[in-house]
Formats: sequence, C-alpha cells, structure tokens
Amino acid sequence: MICTLEAWKYIYSLIAVLNLGVFSSPTYHYTDTPRFLDTGQGYNVTVHRDQNAELACKVENIGPKQVAWVKKPNPFPLAIDTEIFDPEKKNIRVQYEKHSRSSQSWNLVIEHAQPSDSGVYECQVTSKIPLSFDVHLHVLDSPLFLEHSIEMVGVKDNKIVNLYDPLTLTCNSTGSRGPPDAIDWFFEGNLVTNRDAHWKGRIVVTKLIREEHPYSLLSSLVINRTEMRDQGRYICRSTTYTDKVMPTISAEVMILNTKKNQKRRDDESKKVQALAKNTGSEVQMDILNFFILAVIAGLMQMENG
Repeated sequence: MICTLEAWKYIYSLIAVLNLGVFSSPTYHYTDTPRFLDTGQGYNVTVHRDQNAELACKVENIGPKQVAWVKKPNPFPLAIDTEIFDPEKKNIRVQYEKHSRSSQSWNLVIEHAQPSDSGVYECQVTSKIPLSFDVHLHVLDSPLFLEHSIEMVGVKDNKIVNLYDPLTLTCNSTGSRGPPDAIDWFFEGNLVTNRDAHWKGRIVVTKLIREEHPYSLLSSLVINRTEMRDQGRYICRSTTYTDKVMPTISAEVMILNTKKNQKRRDDESKKVQALAKNTGSEVQMDILNFFILAVIAGLMQMENG
C-alpha cells in the first residue's frame, strides 16, 4: 500500500515532534536540562488586523534538541527550528536569534495577522518528555487606529545649506488607518514639480512605505544643486482622499553664498594688508627723517662749539 502525501507528512511530523535529537551522534552527551527563559512578553499577545504578531520563545540549554511551534488543538507542527512545515501558511516565519552560547530565541512571526489566526500557540522543545509553554494570540477584527501625524525629519524650523550644495528634505506622515495616499511638496505656495521651469532637471521626489512602519509614508525632496532662488519656505502636505483634513508642516531654507562671502573676506584681508604695509612704510619714513634731523642738529652744534 502506497502512503499518501498527507500520511507521509503525518509520519515525518510525528517523528520530529517526538524527538529529533535521537538522530544525533551517540557520542554526544548533554547533561544540562533545557528550560524556557522569560521573554518579557507574557503569555498573551493582542494585535489589530493586518498587524504583524510576534510570539516569543527563548530557550536555554537546548543542546541537540530542537524547537517546534504548534497551534492547538492541531498536533502537527507549524514549524521546527526555522523550517515551515505547513505549506498553506504563507504568512508565517520563525525568527531565530542567538543571545549567548547557551540561549537562543525562536520567535514565531505571523505577518498581516487576521482574526482567524487567533488561538493558542505552543512552543515545544522536542524530546521524549516534551517541554512546552502556551502563548495566547488575540487578533482584533479592526485595523490599528493611529492619530494622523506629520513631521519634517531632522528639521525643526529652518535648514541652512551652502550655495551649489545638494539639499534633501524628508517628510514622514502617518495615517490613521493606513499610509497616506500622497505627499506633496510646495515652495513659496507653489507645487514643486519637474514640469516647472524653476525645478526642471534639478529635483528628485521619492516616496516609500517602510515594512516596519506600514502606516507611514516617507517622502524626500532632493535638489541636486541649490541656487540662491531656492531659498524660502518649503511645505510638506499629506493627503488621504477619504479625509477632509490635509496635515501640513513647513521649514525655512537659507542658502549661504559662501563664495561671495569668501571674496568679501579676501578683499577685506587685502585692504588690511595694504594698510599695514602703508603704515609700516610711513613709520620707516618717520624714523629716517628723525635720524636725518638728529645728524643735522649734531653738526650744527659742532660748528657752534
């Protein structure tokens, strides 16, 4: 009788859960007993729909044994070590981290968690006498609600840049139920675009949604080579088409003409040097005149004597 794929999966999973360590070298002796370490997370994890849920499992003295994750009441493992055994679970992975020689973490990560992912997850150390603990996951059937916010990254009120140097302004906006639909840049009240003759061929506008902050939209305005006419107030505006309010933030950019200032300093330096040179010449002339008058006075005194 030929075993089906599901039967083989059951047999292999059962062997793995019971004890994968039995296939280790018989000459290996490990005397310390494995134990779970406190992760600081507790035994209950609550997330909103579409958030990532991370269930922590930290083990000390694992030795040749392995760590498996199971979702109760199903006895078959979701994962053993970092290998995923359920092909239908496309949104799970195991994040491994080694803390020291004797302690490591195998955290189960459920990406874009849904209410159906709620339940009791068991972290097991596979051995003849299983060692395990449970983590209860609650996925709320509502998206995470955040207060709409906007900020100019690294800039409070103004930014100073030298003439002809590049300029980068970065705006970070967080939506209430997801990332904003768009971020627009304005200069002195006018939309910044490459179609404008002022900016044509000189700017790049980028937009990015970072995986670690899925509700935020990051936009950067890059001016390759600044000119004096680029000096002024820049506004970043966040737009969510379902909201009436469009948050904005601004920054004043000052352009320093360092070459002009350097020329002015050089001219002033030359004037000072010329003045010093003239003053030195005048002093030398005064000394020479004094010396001549002293000689003449001495000769006249000799004649009178």
